[in-house]
Amino acid sequence: MITLYNFGPFQGLTDPSPFCLKVDCYMRATNIEFETNSGANYIGKSPKHKLPYIEDDGKAIGDSSFIIEYLKEKHGDKLDADLNLEQKALSRAFIKMLDENLYWCIVHSRWIGEGWPVLKEEFFGTMPFPLKQIIPGIAQKGVKKSLYQHGLGRHSDQEILDVAKKDITALSDYLGNKDYFLIDKPTTLDVAAFAFLAEVIVPTMKTQLSDMAKTHENLISFVARMKGQFYPE
Repeated sequence: MITLYNFGPFQGLTDPSPFCLKVDCYMRATNIEFETNSGANYIGKSPKHKLPYIEDDGKAIGDSSFIIEYLKEKHGDKLDADLNLEQKALSRAFIKMLDENLYWCIVHSRWIGEGWPVLKEEFFGTMPFPLKQIIPGIAQKGVKKSLYQHGLGRHSDQEILDVAKKDITALSDYLGNKDYFLIDKPTTLDVAAFAFLAEVIVPTMKTQLSDMAKTHENLISFVARMKGQFYPE
């Protein structure tokens, strides 16, 4: 059986990472049996030194995109087999927008913006003194450095929110009044969009980003639809 290594539950979701949630949801959507081992301690064992990663038949695969490609090759492309070339191209473009752009906006809202006090307590609140006084600052400093190196961290808070708004509006505009993004059933794009939008819409953590996303009723309905279908528990 496949083992998925992730961080663990977070405010109504199976994981705080959209990449971990993406892989989890993909395997649920394709009926691939798997078990989960959770904890940040698995980062050091990951082939990419990040989570998620999976182990299957003695092989370790890291990075959500590579994991999904591996699963498609082994089990067949169950979600995207009915897509035409134009739809597959559009799917890739939207998924890369989520992976490479919206992700960093979510990181900023949680680690630098209004979500930081909540995230700090969620991630570090159970640490013994004095670690809980030291580790959060070190971790936040590392995230700030990553944001700056990426480029997004060089922008103002308002500019970052504007970037996120354009991404989320694009998703809302394209979804329109459809149940799913491309065809009448979930595809890999729906799995990825759910993973990222759910991280903004579902948690009780209140940020400007979450408030903005929740102005799009069709995205709220989409997240609820996917959550009810693949996470009925």
